[in-house]
Amino acid sequence: MTAAARNGTPRWPGNGQFALTIMDDTDRATVAQSRPLYDALIHYGLRTTKTIWPLPTDRGDPYWGEDLTHDEHRAWLHRLLGEGFEISFHGARSGGSPREVTHAALERFREEFGEYPATFANHASNAECLYWGQRRFDVPAYRAIYRSLRTGPTTFYGDREESPYYWADLCRGTIRYVRNFTFAGIATSAIDRFMPYHDPRRPFVRAWFSASEGGDVEEFVALLSDRNVDRLRESGEASIVYTHSAKGFVRDGRLDPRVERILSRLASTGGWFVPVRTLLERLEEVRGVRDISPLQHAELESRWILDHAGKGFHSVKRRFARRSGRP
Repeated sequence: MTAAARNGTPRWPGNGQFALTIMDDTDRATVAQSRPLYDALIHYGLRTTKTIWPLPTDRGDPYWGEDLTHDEHRAWLHRLLGEGFEISFHGARSGGSPREVTHAALERFREEFGEYPATFANHASNAECLYWGQRRFDVPAYRAIYRSLRTGPTTFYGDREESPYYWADLCRGTIRYVRNFTFAGIATSAIDRFMPYHDPRRPFVRAWFSASEGGDVEEFVALLSDRNVDRLRESGEASIVYTHSAKGFVRDGRLDPRVERILSRLASTGGWFVPVRTLLERLEEVRGVRDISPLQHAELESRWILDHAGKGFHSVKRRFARRSGRP
């Protein structure tokens, strides 16, 4: 617990006792799937971040979602921007994009919204992912464990100059903050006490940040339980929740009532609820952007391995229980 939290002194702007935001991954997202969540966020006064794809994805892609070529989607994004939400970058599209396509997508984003995206999260199956896969880890043993956990590709090319997927220099020239590790705990700023940080071993990213894992509606509800939110408030820390609004949040046009209850309760907890960009700008104002050391980076790597190896074990355990007929 921080000293500010113990003595009741607000740590965050607006007399906020803690800070919380959501970064919504655009995989499979459409206006129909996502709008009920955002209508609730607007109603309760919570402002968050919506990632997008500027360019169209092939209809056969398993992650297909709407993009800036869809008139209704584009108009809705402008409404969100006008309401105080952040529009963020998830790459050019799903399915992989060579350098010229990523460049065109960044320019399309700038033309549409008046500036380049401030934040970015890799789309984990795209070949142009930046410092992704095995490249996220410096400790050789952790690379090996990552390969054993990963079911998709483990090698990516966004930072390799010899590759047609190279765009690291474009990232450095346009994007301020890039998401890296996600963790099981809700207090992101306590788990990653270095963010936003610069990594000299991955120099084309200006600043990295971490997030707390709320990947689908079930993980989101578990992460933002009353107990966890109360602990976050007591700690005075910040949470950046990474989730996918298209993964179960809305059914038959209605927001899951558990999510509605969470948002309603959050609105009464005295938190500072701003987009990812605004939260990171505040952390940068307080902490600066400092170089992370190999030992500090290994600390984040080890925490990620522990969280995700445990998650994989419990997933296998649940599948076995279902097959054997046990609850």
